[in-house]
Amino acid sequence: MGGRGAGTRAGFFEPPVAPPTTDRLRIDPSWSAARLSGSIIRGVWPWIAAGSVLLIVHGIAGMLLPVVIGMLVDKVVAPSAAGVGFASVTGPLVWWGLALVGVYLVVNLSYRFGGRLGWFGVQRSQFELSQAVLSRVLDPRGMVGAARAPGGLLAVATGDVHRACLVLYVTVYPPGEIVGLLTAAVILFAIHPWLGLGVVVALPIVVVLMQLAAIPLRRRSIREQAGLADAAAVAADLVAGYRVIRGINAQATAAGRYRTVSREALRGTLAAQFARAGFDGISTATAQLFAAAVVVAAAILAFTGQLTIGQLVTVAGVAVSLIGPLDGLVGTLGTFWAISQASARRVLDLLSEPANPAGLGEHTGDTTQRVGTAEDLLRVDRLALPDGSLLNTTVSSGEFVVIDLPQAGQRLLTDVLSAQAVPVTGQVLLDGVAVEAWDPTTLRERVLAVPHTAGLFAGTVLENARATGDKPLDEAIARTALRVAALTETELPSGYDATRVGDGGRELSGGQRQRIALARAITADPDLLVLTDPTSSVDAVTEQHIAAALRTHRVGRTTIVLTSSPAFRAVADRLIAPYEGGEPS
Repeated sequence: MGGRGAGTRAGFFEPPVAPPTTDRLRIDPSWSAARLSGSIIRGVWPWIAAGSVLLIVHGIAGMLLPVVIGMLVDKVVAPSAAGVGFASVTGPLVWWGLALVGVYLVVNLSYRFGGRLGWFGVQRSQFELSQAVLSRVLDPRGMVGAARAPGGLLAVATGDVHRACLVLYVTVYPPGEIVGLLTAAVILFAIHPWLGLGVVVALPIVVVLMQLAAIPLRRRSIREQAGLADAAAVAADLVAGYRVIRGINAQATAAGRYRTVSREALRGTLAAQFARAGFDGISTATAQLFAAAVVVAAAILAFTGQLTIGQLVTVAGVAVSLIGPLDGLVGTLGTFWAISQASARRVLDLLSEPANPAGLGEHTGDTTQRVGTAEDLLRVDRLALPDGSLLNTTVSSGEFVVIDLPQAGQRLLTDVLSAQAVPVTGQVLLDGVAVEAWDPTTLRERVLAVPHTAGLFAGTVLENARATGDKPLDEAIARTALRVAALTETELPSGYDATRVGDGGRELSGGQRQRIALARAITADPDLLVLTDPTSSVDAVTEQHIAAALRTHRVGRTTIVLTSSPAFRAVADRLIAPYEGGEPS
C-alpha cells in the first residue's frame, strides 16, 4: 500500500499533511484542572458537538431497534403463526424489514462517525496541549530549581497530555447515553405506563448507586496513574544513561532503584485492577438485574394479556439495550473525568513552573550597560566556587586560555555561561554586562558552553556535526571541524556520510562520541567557545593533535578550555587558576 504524496489532500479523519497553524486551545497555567478541561472542550467544540449529535442519534436508533423487531413479530411472525397467508404479511414484512435495515445502518454509521469525530477532537487538542508543554520544556529561560529528569518531562508531555484530553469523551458520549435512556423510558411508557414510570423512578437510583461504587476505583486509578508515570520516567532515564551506568559499574544500584519504583507501580496497578474488577462486577450485575426486573414486569403484564408477544420482545430488547448506556454513563463520567483531572493538574504544574532567574535577562547587545574595558570579552569577578576558592580573571577577544578548575567549579562556570545558574557570590560579565542580564537566546548565540558529556542524535556522523542552530550548517565546515577534532573518515566504517552513530552514540566508542561532540561545537563557531575536558576519552597523541589543531582553527575567536590537560596548557595563551581568598597571585 503506497503512502500519500506530498500534494495529496488528507481525508477528514486522517492526520493532516502539515500541522494546524491556528491555535484553538487557550491555556493559563494559573487555572484549575477543571478550567483547563473546559478550555480543551471549547477549543474543539465543532467536532465535539457534531460527534455528540451523531451519538445522540445512535442512542435513539439503538432503542428503536427493539421496537422495529417487536413490530415484525406482531405484524409478520404472529399472524403467520396464526395461519394468515403469506400474501397478507408481505407488505408489513417488506416495510418493517426495510425499517430494520435502515435503523441498523443508522445505529452503525452514527456510532462510527460520532466516535471518530470525538477521536479527532482528542487528537487536535492533544497536539496543541503537547505543543504548549514542549514550548515550556524548551523555553530558553529554563525552569527554577534542579534540572528535571528527561523521563519525567516525557511522561507529562505524552501520557499526561493524552489523558488530560480524554475529558472530551465526557462531552461526546454521555449525551447520547442519557438520551438513549430517556428514549427507552418513553418507549416503555408507550407500551405500558407502569413500565415507563418504573424505569423513570428506578433509573436515577441505579445511576447514583453505580456512581458511589465507582468512587474507590477513581481514587485508586489516580494513584495507579501516578505510579505508572513515575516508573515510566525512571525507565526512560535509566535507558538514556545506561552507558554511563555500565561504565561506573552501577547496574545493580540502577536496577534496584527501578525495581523499587516498579514494584510500587505494580502494587498500585493491582489495587486499581482489583477495584476495577469489583466495580465492573457490581455495575454489570446492577445493570443486568435492573434489565431483568423490567423483563419480569413485562412478562407478568404479557401473561395477564396486557402486552402482545411483540411488545414483550420489544421490552426485552430495550431492557438489554439499557445495560450499555448505564455502564458507559457511569464509566465515562466517573473514570475519564477523574483521570483527566489528575493529568491536567500535572500538566498545569509543569506549565506554571517559574523561569530560572538566570534566564530572565533582556539585554541583546547594546553598549549602554558596559562595565570594564572594551577589550574584555569576558570578566569573572571574584566568582565563588563550590570548594570555597574564588575565580577572578578577564579574557580578551581572540584569546585561547585554559582554566584549571575542579569538576564542581567547571559545572558552575558552564551553568552560569549557559544561563542555567546565577552566581551566589561574585559576578560574570560578557561584554561588560552581567551574564544573567543577557537575553538567554542572544547569550547562547554568542556563547557556547559545552558540557563534558554532550548528547548525540540518531543519524550519521556528518549529520551530528552539522546539527547546530536552527538549520544544519554547511557540509564543508562540518567536515573541517571533524578533521580538527581528529576524527578521520578512515577511522569510521562507512565514512562521515554513512556511519550511523545510533541512539545516544551507542554504535561508537567513547572517544569517537566525544570528538563528534567537539566537532559540532567547532562547527557552530560562536564568539566564545567554552569546552569542558574535551579530550578526556582519547589517547595522549590524539589529544596533542586536537589541542594544536583547535588552537590554530580558533585564531581570532575566543576559546576557554576547562581542563588540567598538559596538551592544552602547552598551546594556551594563558593558564588561569582559582585562588584561596585574599588577592590572586
